[in-house]
Amino acid sequence: MSHLIDGAVEMVEHADSCLVHDRPLTDAGLTRGGLVDWWRAETGVNGAAERDVARSLHQRLHASLASEAEGFVFFAFASRYADPDGMSQPALLPQVYVHFDPLTRRHREILSKPRRLARERMDFLLLLPKGVRIVIEVDGRHHYAREVPKGSGCWMAAPDLYSEMVAEDRSLRLKGYEASRFGGKELLEARDDPRFIRQFFAETEARFWAAGRGVGR
Repeated sequence: MSHLIDGAVEMVEHADSCLVHDRPLTDAGLTRGGLVDWWRAETGVNGAAERDVARSLHQRLHASLASEAEGFVFFAFASRYADPDGMSQPALLPQVYVHFDPLTRRHREILSKPRRLARERMDFLLLLPKGVRIVIEVDGRHHYAREVPKGSGCWMAAPDLYSEMVAEDRSLRLKGYEASRFGGKELLEARDDPRFIRQFFAETEARFWAAGRGVGR
């Protein structure tokens, strides 16, 4: 798979389990309303009410989440869709693939190929007005530690994993993305009080997209 936003995408396997948004982005980026319109055409439910189409899309995206902590972020942002301008809000996209490497590390060693690319997907992506791209990552301990031995429940700090992670973030920034990270523990401890994550989105809005809200769907 080539560059997610600017390149072509070809699904060679498991295409039925992936969503490919193939419409050009407007000046508003990718809004909730625009994504719902796309989902209506994708599923062929032309006669359904907008609320029902939006609910169906929400359920489909929610099913792709990889952890309870990711679910917390998704829920906190989706609460914005209930506002009167909900359809002009940016669409929060979960589990977005930048590229996909079908080979395991062992296969790459056997075939004498370079080491596996460290980042295959983003936990969340926002495509905002003026080409602003916000990446949100939810980090469990597997991002910076290893279970030694596997299955033991004992985790040890892994500086090499941390180094890979920060190197990936630098690479994303050089490609024009803004990257923010949350610790899974931080999110789960606040699961009953989403105010801090909502505040993060409010401050991100004020910085990046408040001036562009309401520009189309």
